[in-house]
This record gives sequence, C-alpha cells and structure tokens, in this order.
Amino acid sequence: MKKILPAVALCSAFFIGCGGAEQPAAEAPAEGGAASELVSGYDLANGQEVYEANCGSCHDNNLGPKPGDVKAWEDRIAQGMDTIVKKSIEGFSGPDGMMPARGGAELTDDEVANAVAYMVNESVAR
Repeated sequence: MKKILPAVALCSAFFIGCGGAEQPAAEAPAEGGAASELVSGYDLANGQEVYEANCGSCHDNNLGPKPGDVKAWEDRIAQGMDTIVKKSIEGFSGPDGMMPARGGAELTDDEVANAVAYMVNESVAR
C-alpha cells in the first residue's frame, strides 16, 4: 500500500486538469481497419500487459485519457503515433494536465510505445 500511494499522488498531481467525466468505451476495432494501420508493428499483447501493470492506475481513474474514450483520444491520435509515443517517453505538459516521462515508471522505450499502441488501438474511431 505504501508503494501505491506515491504513485497515485504523482498521477493526481500530473493529471489534475484532465476532468472526470467517464466516456463510454468503444468497440474493438475491426481487423484491417484504421486502428490496425496506426498500430502496425507494435506488440499489442505486450502493450496491454504494460498498460495493466503500470498505466492503468492513472488512466483507469480518469487521471489521463482512458483507453476506449474515442473523444479524449481523437486529437491525440491526429498527432500521429510518433508524436504520442515521444510525448509518453519524454513527458509533456498540456492544457489537460501533465504526463510524466514514461508515466513515472521504469519502462523501456518499446514498452511505452507498445502501451501507447494498445491504448490507441482501443480508442480509434470507427
């Protein structure tokens, strides 16, 4: 429990401006659709594992855009995968809050990229 509290506090501090309204989850993308083009070359199974072990504690609690929230991901996806991955690795500040580098976790570039691809795959409009 002592290890979780600092992580929650960190996520809260970084994502204070994200708002709290839950959005309905999107359906899984169809094979060969827009999502598959965006996330081609990423390991989505690894991305889901990384997300569940590291990213979900913030994103699932509305401290960052939740996978499946098409509206919240729309502008991010429009920036392109390279930009989203770069910001997730390096961290950034924006009008909706702040993303710590690598989500504040000890992750490799590939793990971060795969987690981002998993979230994008879940969130692309169809």
